[in-house]
Amino acid sequence: MARTPVPPLILPRGLIFLSSLWLIVSWLLAIGLRAPVQPSSASYTPAIREMLLCVTIGLMIGWPLLRLSQTCPPYPIRQTLLDLVVLLGLLQVVVWPLRLVTNWTPLRTAAIDATITGWHLLAGAMVAAAVATPNRGPRVLVMIACVVMCLAGPVAAWLGVLTGINAMALVDLSPLMSVRTLGDGTSIHPTDLQWRLIAVLGFAAAAAWMALLLIRSGRQNDIPTDSTESSLDASTQADSPSGG
Repeated sequence: MARTPVPPLILPRGLIFLSSLWLIVSWLLAIGLRAPVQPSSASYTPAIREMLLCVTIGLMIGWPLLRLSQTCPPYPIRQTLLDLVVLLGLLQVVVWPLRLVTNWTPLRTAAIDATITGWHLLAGAMVAAAVATPNRGPRVLVMIACVVMCLAGPVAAWLGVLTGINAMALVDLSPLMSVRTLGDGTSIHPTDLQWRLIAVLGFAAAAAWMALLLIRSGRQNDIPTDSTESSLDASTQADSPSGG
């Protein structure tokens, strides 16, 4: 039996280019080409927060929209993990040098990094599950879920204000507003509540990926074609009677 060639894992060169372009545009929109009249951390921090907002929108809305509008990759989970490695690697290059122009402490920078990473991993698990099928329904639902994750916290806080309920703490239940709040830097270190929210977010992302891997391992849909055919050929040869 002729073996079907195994499709290679695609290096996301286009994603790297588009992500770099998104970063440049975010920098231009938030900071611009001209330096402030009096360069200081106080003058740069508001623009840096706006830039991180644009970066978070790209990770939570732009990347899922790109992948969910494409055909099914040969290896949904591996391809998604490769995307995450590329995007989160670029994120480290962006976030940590910002300490040079802000008053963020290492702990606050780590909290911002962990928050964006946790939300992105959670969205990545949903994207990996949706791109495994060519059906339009799951892809649309995942895209809606990504938008809801970004808007649920602010909308809940707004409804609380309308109804007279103090629900402003719910604002941080959103990647956009949590990053913006952490970037404010009114205190030296993040609060205990913010660390607890980061821990819950990390647990949710880990649980989503574990559930996805368990489901995929049960279905065995992410195994290369030639390995499956090799096992079938071996079992056929073992079951066939020897010639004589």
